[in-house]
Amino acid sequence: MQTTESNRATITCVVLVTFSLVSLASGVRGGVIEQGIKTLVGVAMMPFLVAIDSLEDGTSYVTGYFTEYDEMRESLRKMNEEYAQLQKQTSRFYELRAENERLRTMMNFTREETQFDLHPAEVLQHSQGVLTIDVGSRYGVKESMCVVTAEGIIGMVTQVGPYTSNVITLQNADCRVDAMIDWNRVRGQVQGTGNDLSKVCEMLYIDFKDEVLVGDLVVTSPDSVFPSGYPIGRVQSKPVNHDLDKSVWVAPLADPFSVDEVFVLFRADLKVEDLAYEVEIDDGEVEQDETLLDFATIQERYAP
Repeated sequence: MQTTESNRATITCVVLVTFSLVSLASGVRGGVIEQGIKTLVGVAMMPFLVAIDSLEDGTSYVTGYFTEYDEMRESLRKMNEEYAQLQKQTSRFYELRAENERLRTMMNFTREETQFDLHPAEVLQHSQGVLTIDVGSRYGVKESMCVVTAEGIIGMVTQVGPYTSNVITLQNADCRVDAMIDWNRVRGQVQGTGNDLSKVCEMLYIDFKDEVLVGDLVVTSPDSVFPSGYPIGRVQSKPVNHDLDKSVWVAPLADPFSVDEVFVLFRADLKVEDLAYEVEIDDGEVEQDETLLDFATIQERYAP
């Protein structure tokens, strides 16, 4: 096979020379010989032409493939950039919507709770049941002030700096709030478990004969430094009996792990009948002093 391929040119040349000699000897017209030579050359060159054409097609295909691949890769890169940008914008949108809802809730809360002097504060840090907020003594914050949200109580101020304060939350073991069941006034005390991984609290010192049901709303009692009747959480377990009393687990309504803004209670306005206090006059009778307690703090008004 290799010999035939290598001698093809020689054979073609011999055939052409033979045709030329025959043409000269026979006197056949040059046009016929020329046509025959063209046909012969065409037949002989056909495999080469087919091979060259196939090579050109293959080269064009490969070149086009790589070109399309580069274009697709560039298009994919642009799409990934656009997707990342859209993802960022979507996250920003949800964050702004959540912030707007929180601010709207806070605004409605301040409008509804007109009896409280509420000072908004932003939570800077949360660690081991302690919140750090961005208001301090320069803003009038003092120790033992109550900290709440629109959903319920958060805790109490324990340390005050010039511009920041620390707040122990309900989950902190040092936080104890006098509480009661909303519907039947059953008394107890809500105390944190000290577990930084769980917001659940425990309501202790419930009398054996008192009825407490799962789902009952727990609120602050008049004995608390918090305003009476303020929401704390809901009972989420059946009572557990102890030696002298029983207890239940309470899930706070305000989540101390996810809260971003809180309110510090500076002052609470008492009811009309509480705005006067009794004083004894010389003859032993008791009369009402109508002096208003405008400057009394929430602790001074509600502490037992």
